[in-house]
Amino acid sequence: MINYLWLFVVMLGPILLGAAVFYAIMRQRRLTGRERVNQDAATRELYEKDERADTGPYGGRR
Repeated sequence: MINYLWLFVVMLGPILLGAAVFYAIMRQRRLTGRERVNQDAATRELYEKDERADTGPYGGRR
């Protein structure tokens, strides 16, 4: 009897994990065009800000 319980537990784990991953993938939504443009602009701004940062002795501007 205990062997069947472990078999059930071992089989149920991957099934539940797969179901959770499937649910997460299905809930993910695509960005609209405007959201994508805003995201790209914010990313560019962060990269530019990082490039301008003076990191001193750690290899920043010379």
